[in-house]
Amino acid sequence: MNPSTPEQEFQAGADAFRDGRHAEGAEHLRRAAFAGHPEAQNQLARIYFARLKTRTDLLDLETAAQSGDHVALFVLAMTLIEGRLIDKDTDKALTALRHAATRGNLMAQTMLQATTPPTE
Repeated sequence: MNPSTPEQEFQAGADAFRDGRHAEGAEHLRRAAFAGHPEAQNQLARIYFARLKTRTDLLDLETAAQSGDHVALFVLAMTLIEGRLIDKDTDKALTALRHAATRGNLMAQTMLQATTPPTE
């Protein structure tokens, strides 16, 4: 059976990871995340963070972000905030967060809402 909903994609990814089929699991997780599944977005961000160990990994992340991967944009923003493998730059981080939020990243949307003062 092919998963057809974000929740089914997420579950298929979890099953694949549990069975040791990591590449398949990551693909299901990516599909669920891009379809708006919040936990899939969170888990995919964790995977991206875990893989971020070298400048080459950072370049791969930047490439994914430039291609419109909103989870990669979110992780890139966090990397810029932390200064992990890159100089800290809150202006660039905010830009990356805005792009991620516009593309449907719920974590970026939440962070931006938390940092935006309410309008009166």
